[in-house]
Amino acid sequence: MDPEAALPKDRRTLAAVLAVCGVPMVASALLQRYTRMPEGDEPHYLAINEAIKRYGSIHVRPVYDNWDFTAFHPGPLSAHVAAAPHDTLPWHGIGGPVLWHVPYLLGGRTGVLLFMVVVSLLTVANVWWLLRRAGLDRFPSALTAVAIGLGSTVLTYTAKVFVEPLAALVVVYALRVLAATPRHRDLLLLGAGIGALPWVHSRFLPLEASLFLLAAWRIGRDRRRWAAFLAPLGVLTAGLFTYLWTVWHSLNPSINQAGDKHLLFGANPVKSLVGVLLDQEHGVLFSYPVFLLVLPGMLLAGRRRPQLMLLAAVGPYCAILLTSPGWWGGWAPPARLWAAVLPAFAYPIGYALHRARNVYVTAFAILCVVTTAALETLSRFSPSNGFSADFGYLVPLRVLEGLAGLRFTGYLPAWYTRADAPWPFLWWGLAAVAVTLLVLLPTRVRPSAGTAPTAGPP
Repeated sequence: MDPEAALPKDRRTLAAVLAVCGVPMVASALLQRYTRMPEGDEPHYLAINEAIKRYGSIHVRPVYDNWDFTAFHPGPLSAHVAAAPHDTLPWHGIGGPVLWHVPYLLGGRTGVLLFMVVVSLLTVANVWWLLRRAGLDRFPSALTAVAIGLGSTVLTYTAKVFVEPLAALVVVYALRVLAATPRHRDLLLLGAGIGALPWVHSRFLPLEASLFLLAAWRIGRDRRRWAAFLAPLGVLTAGLFTYLWTVWHSLNPSINQAGDKHLLFGANPVKSLVGVLLDQEHGVLFSYPVFLLVLPGMLLAGRRRPQLMLLAAVGPYCAILLTSPGWWGGWAPPARLWAAVLPAFAYPIGYALHRARNVYVTAFAILCVVTTAALETLSRFSPSNGFSADFGYLVPLRVLEGLAGLRFTGYLPAWYTRADAPWPFLWWGLAAVAVTLLVLLPTRVRPSAGTAPTAGPP
């Protein structure tokens, strides 16, 4: 079919996808706003907004000393400030609070949560166009977009004030616009997004580097495209180092988190990978089982360009993060640090569904999405609101145990309480491999995805 002729139907399908995802996202955000106080790092990001609003400054110490945070947190609240001599400045990056400051001024915490809903929906929309541009059929593209919106970290963090969704949007947008020859306006936005990453968090510097190199490869020697890309990127980068030097008297983008004990290269990356995948409390697969389709999708996709671009974009970030003892993300919902890159794995998920064309694989994907949505709902009935740190169990499953009168979390892998007992990790790892084989078996030869891409949005 002519890509231009398919565009109206693609837009209608996207509207339906956004409606399916948007309703529960908005409901989740409003429920979070009116039934729960912010947890973990959330109030400390909002403290930066309150400092800017009240004092026209990013010096957050007065917000804590004067209890100005009661606008969004009942207190008490321990100060998250940088180490001396910068102990009036925030421990956290200011990029996120600056981006959502206008929503904060308009609606306080409610405005910020609705801003996060918009970010999540933009991520879902870019997943859709990424998959369609890669040549995947309309139904698997739509199902994958819904799976990312309601069956991944996107749903969990759309109702939280964390910065990882901002990075996820930049990564998915980059993969989408760089899948073909990028337009000048796309490169302007991409340059701005990549340039904003280190403002948001210094942890995203590897993403900035890999996305820059990927963009450089796609731009080639086109000077006008280079100008469009480098203009916002150069301004934001120069602004970052000017800010660091004038405010922090340093050119180190991580100066605000000096003294962090979760240093890189302090953990065995292979062991960390086992925890990232299989730990029930902080890992990916128990909370977001749709990512079980990533491995079969990657095996089926082979060396297709979208997959190679995915690995180039997020591979360095993942590899570096696996060397950190803090891969689990601290007091937070599951897979916090990985939420920045997990939505980018939509391509292998979509490709697995595109190739399988099997009612059982489709039903499995839908069941995975329902499971994640159910776990997210159950987490609202927990005292910790789904947050955890070294509990040794997945919080919503403990809620389910209480409701059902059963005990089953003890049979699931738990990194921090049973890491020395390998059998749960082995058996559940074999179960993940079995899922891979069951997805691969029904696949049949289909037209090569990526040979006839659908036109993207104008």
